[in-house]
Amino acid sequence: MLYRFITSGYTDAVAYISALCAALWIYAAWQYAPLMPGYLAAVTPLYGVVVASFSGALLICKYICLDGNSERVSILTAEKSMLEAVIQGRDLTLAELKQKSAALNAEISQLQSKIVLMEENSPDKQLSELRAKLRSAEEDKKSALSVLVKSLQGRITLLMTIQDPQLLFAVDVLRQEVELVENELKRGDLTYYELCLKMVDISAKIVELNEISLLSSFEQTDKPESVAETWLHFISTNDSSSPAAVERAFKFFKVAFHPDKFASEAQKVEATRYFQQSINAHNLVKRMENAVP
Repeated sequence: MLYRFITSGYTDAVAYISALCAALWIYAAWQYAPLMPGYLAAVTPLYGVVVASFSGALLICKYICLDGNSERVSILTAEKSMLEAVIQGRDLTLAELKQKSAALNAEISQLQSKIVLMEENSPDKQLSELRAKLRSAEEDKKSALSVLVKSLQGRITLLMTIQDPQLLFAVDVLRQEVELVENELKRGDLTYYELCLKMVDISAKIVELNEISLLSSFEQTDKPESVAETWLHFISTNDSSSPAAVERAFKFFKVAFHPDKFASEAQKVEATRYFQQSINAHNLVKRMENAVP
């Protein structure tokens, strides 16, 4: 309350009026003392000076307070400007952080997309797919070899009609070898390459037995019809009796029994006989084909 009164305009009015009143009182007491009433003349003008001095002191306090307030306002203004600068800096920092946050969110989205793509193409998934393909390939190879084994067993079954005991013994040995290959295929201990080599070897032995059986048939008969039947039996045993197979078989016999391939005269004579029998059988088959309506 006192501070508001001191800093108000009343202080100026009181100071100025009290000073004026004190001056007039002193002037009147000095110039017109005899004319003044007794009760006024007895009061000294120093009381007016004291009141004017007190009012002047209040006026001085007012301006001291106003100067202090002005300085404090300047300080507060400076602090306000500094705080505004700090706030602006923080706003700029906040805007930069928002931009960085948006960039990080975009990068996180890209990384999440890459993670999803990597999970789709992960090594475990690729390994699983490769394992499935390997299993499929293994099954295909195993099925193919099983078909070859069945083919060998079928060809051996056709050789079981041979009458020669020694040839039958050889056929039985081949049958057992095919069973061993079939068991090895089921166990999976040997590689497919090793199994293929064994089956190729067995197939070659089957062809040799067919050739031996055919030669023995040639030696046991001199009838052209029998020779032709034996020759055709050899062709059918080797999976085909088409005209192309007949021509291939004839070329085989013609090359195999050509006399010029043998050194001794006895072998040449024997080869010539087989060579001529092959030609006669081929001609007989051709005549039989032409005779068919």
